[in-house]
Amino acid sequence: MKMRRDTKTGIVGLLGCAFFLFASQSIKQPAKLLEPGPRLFPYVAIFLIAVSSVALIIKGIKEREIEEKPYFPKGGILKISKSFLMLVLYSIAMTWLGFLITTPFATVAFIYDLRGNSKVKLIPSIIIALLVTGVLYAMFVYGFQIKPVSYTHLRAHETSAHL
Repeated sequence: MKMRRDTKTGIVGLLGCAFFLFASQSIKQPAKLLEPGPRLFPYVAIFLIAVSSVALIIKGIKEREIEEKPYFPKGGILKISKSFLMLVLYSIAMTWLGFLITTPFATVAFIYDLRGNSKVKLIPSIIIALLVTGVLYAMFVYGFQIKPVSYTHLRAHETSAHL
């Protein structure tokens, strides 16, 4: 019996969940933070991935008689390679320019990259990009209590470390 791609993906997802559940046991939390704190985030992610994996396994078993389409449509590998290159460029730009400057531009670029054959208007894309940037910033600064670090603060810290 040949396994469908959905079933294989679900099994790999469950194996990954088991690995990350084991790895997340070593997460340390500063004493001054209240529970659940940052320890809860990996467990929520693991739970969501596990539920999705089980759903994929069930879908793969139910549809095992239906013929699968090719995984990559024509030009799909090129499109995925381009998207990966965009992620790499975004991470490099974020290192030099910071999160707040690069994320809106990257979000607009990803919206246009993922649009497929749909038409996308620029103004709504910019609004979505600004909202996504603001929500992510608030989530990390207020939700996860990660303090933003300015570039000048980093340079001052590097200079004092060399003295």
